[in-house]
Amino acid sequence: MSEPPSDRPARPPRRRRMFALVLAVSAALASIAVPAPAHAAGGTVFYGVYANLAGVRDYHGYVPSSYRPGTPMPLLVALHGCTENDVGFDVLSGWSAEAEARGFIVVFPDQSNLANPAGCWNWFLPTNQHRGWGEPSLIAGITNQVRSQYTVDARRIYTTGVSAGGVMTNIMAVTYPDIFAATSILAGCEYECDVLQLRTPQQSGRDALTEMGSRARAVPAIIFQGTADIVVPPSTAYRIAGQWAYVDGIDAVADDNTRGQVPNGRSYTHLTYRSATGASLIEQYMIDGAGHVYPGGCWCSLYGDPSGPDATGITWDFFLAHPKP
Repeated sequence: MSEPPSDRPARPPRRRRMFALVLAVSAALASIAVPAPAHAAGGTVFYGVYANLAGVRDYHGYVPSSYRPGTPMPLLVALHGCTENDVGFDVLSGWSAEAEARGFIVVFPDQSNLANPAGCWNWFLPTNQHRGWGEPSLIAGITNQVRSQYTVDARRIYTTGVSAGGVMTNIMAVTYPDIFAATSILAGCEYECDVLQLRTPQQSGRDALTEMGSRARAVPAIIFQGTADIVVPPSTAYRIAGQWAYVDGIDAVADDNTRGQVPNGRSYTHLTYRSATGASLIEQYMIDGAGHVYPGGCWCSLYGDPSGPDATGITWDFFLAHPKP
């Protein structure tokens, strides 16, 4: 059961104070010409709580100043990693600022520390790997609650996440392909993540198709991974690509392999996996020397790597090219 929309913040006062503090710090940093994410004037920050039989989760989000009721706008669901929360991930990724600049709504579900003391999404529990169960049902419920409050373009609902949030965003794309048009996975893992890598990506893809059932379809995916990540083995990115290649019915060998360079920053390899018609279905960025970080993320976060490619901007470009059929 979900709580009815409210014009007043549903977040507890302590969380509101935390959010206000983050915005104040961002504003202070901006005043001394240090780049830091901030919400552009004119947009609206919203808060909410969603509950069902699987539990209760709160969230915050951002509606850009360009939003007009009755005119459909894309929606992004962004999932934070371990030892983070929704507010921290907003600052790290800059998604709210991107939403203001490019005209979409973004919502950040927050994992409960009662569910996981480290703030991780519990992707490793079987109950959290299936539609209508556990945390996927809560995240889908938050998504639908935001859809009920704002005019959302049903063909342009996307999901992204980093680390544990990256694993969970992959799960969301598998369990709710009827909702999410495409997915962006940063330092995540394939469906039913096999940390020992004993199963093949094709087996993961077969299980993903089974989970999708009658809703199965080709889901575009973009993947980011640091080559020096000691938390997530870099080979995991190829396993994610292999899973989606199996689901999407394409070859698991990249069609294009190009090198890129961030000015005064990191180099990277950009791989593209195409359909038989030449459409880009899977893209993969292997970032040279990057650890377990958010590429292009704010230096003000422990997980930010501003020397990396702009994962936020690249992701949104990919999403815009991949609405749901």
